[in-house]
Amino acid sequence: MIKREVETKKAIFTSDQIIIKKRKQNIVIPLDKVDRMLYAKFTIKNYFALIAYGKYGPGGLYIHLKEKINNKKMYCFYIKYENIIKVPKNIYKKISFFGSEIPMGSTDPWY
Repeated sequence: MIKREVETKKAIFTSDQIIIKKRKQNIVIPLDKVDRMLYAKFTIKNYFALIAYGKYGPGGLYIHLKEKINNKKMYCFYIKYENIIKVPKNIYKKISFFGSEIPMGSTDPWY
């Protein structure tokens, strides 16, 4: 398997892990420990739609973990949509994108 790597200002995405850049110490998150990832593209429409849900904001990649890493079960950092579409395909497939048009019968805006 070819190991593909995409580096942004706040993170490095490889085919098997996400490395969040911090000042003191980088946080390495193996993909097998990721429960789910959520992302909402920054638009005015998404901004007002997310106000209703309270704990999320547009432009942030929210990484929910199966178990704690450095005493946290969730990490968030802001990343541009142009960079999200460049991440390796296996990571991109795990990201749920926010849609202000919720499908009929669904109460979950993340699809």
